[in-house]
Amino acid sequence: MRKCRTALAILIAFMVAFPAQAQSELRLSSVRVDVWPEYDQPAVLVIYHITLPTSTTLPVTLNLRIPAQAEAYAVAVSDPVKGLLNAPYDRTVQGTLATLAITANANEVQVEYYDTLVKNGSARHIVYDWAGDYAVDSFAVDIQQPTGATNMVTNPSLPPSPIGQDGFIYYESTPQPLSAGQTFSLTADYQKTTDTLSTTGLPVQPTQPLTSNTPGRVTMNAVLPWVLAGLGGVLIIIGIVGGFYMWKNGTRRSGAKRKRHGQLQQESESEETYCHQCGKRAQPGDVFCRTCGMRLQKDE
Repeated sequence: MRKCRTALAILIAFMVAFPAQAQSELRLSSVRVDVWPEYDQPAVLVIYHITLPTSTTLPVTLNLRIPAQAEAYAVAVSDPVKGLLNAPYDRTVQGTLATLAITANANEVQVEYYDTLVKNGSARHIVYDWAGDYAVDSFAVDIQQPTGATNMVTNPSLPPSPIGQDGFIYYESTPQPLSAGQTFSLTADYQKTTDTLSTTGLPVQPTQPLTSNTPGRVTMNAVLPWVLAGLGGVLIIIGIVGGFYMWKNGTRRSGAKRKRHGQLQQESESEETYCHQCGKRAQPGDVFCRTCGMRLQKDE
């Protein structure tokens, strides 16, 4: 009887310990951490880009510890077709750390949160810590130098990159493997005399390359037929209006000519000539009277 109870207790203990062991054995293929101070808020934006091994059985629960004071902004998985999709998670706080229990149904996970930025006049101070929850084959951190920042110093010392296409300088660590429980700490200090955020004045960038199939994009091939049709319509309207104007103007001129011709005819008819000798009426154009032969006298 005692042997049965002992075996049952061992079995229960094994069943309870197995999920924890399976969780601790989860190994991450890569973790890239973006640390962007004063980017779009007066705080430190931290972005995790986590890649799970392709052999991972999905869905899987990913327990990620972040500072307790940090505000989780987004927790998502990456779908190759639909892009980033919200992932369900639970948040619990213990001491100075908060644990995000993320249900991941894809191999790529993205977590974003805002941490506190320490400000003392123009001096800025940043602290980032990786809690070492999982073993990572390739772990790397980069810090974005904010707009208007000078004299940026990191610990450990990270080399600055040339100014990128986005106009920023990044201080990047060399990718390295980390074992489970191995932590990573990074601090940064810089000077900044204004509270201008880095997103202020940034040009609008497309989220993906623009092609002829991009929704909402208008190409010349699509617009050209409508432009030609519009020009044709305008020319037709101009022709109709111009023809009507010419017809109307011609009608007025013809009426004026007929009226003028009638006036001249009336004037010619009213200018009748009579012979002052015999009194007979002369015909238009006569110089001498057809009856008496006297030279006609016409009124000037």
